[in-house]
Amino acid sequence: MHKLQNLCICAYQYTTLLYAKISRVLKPGGRFVSVTFAQPHFRKRLYARTEYRWSINHCHYGDSFHYFLYVLTKGEELSPEDIALERSLRTEAEAPPTVTTFEEVENEDFLSNIAL
Repeated sequence: MHKLQNLCICAYQYTTLLYAKISRVLKPGGRFVSVTFAQPHFRKRLYARTEYRWSINHCHYGDSFHYFLYVLTKGEELSPEDIALERSLRTEAEAPPTVTTFEEVENEDFLSNIAL
């Protein structure tokens, strides 16, 4: 496995463990607040997990450079949209990896085929 893939897997496992621990120490009604530059299509992939038993609300601030505020409230259910996101991520994780192959042509003049 490539070193970058190992790093990504380790980072994902670490953040999953981190959020599980945050969820564990929150009382019902307790809130975890995160302010980040990460847009919802990146961050909600990490937050949208039924086992954390929290809801996800977010908004953004700023004009040209946005800050994103996420409020995760313990004891509330995920929205239907976030449940669908969780399901699609789990399905994606269970799918076999896609293998891409290509055939190299030795005598092909690629630069001559570019239309300028």
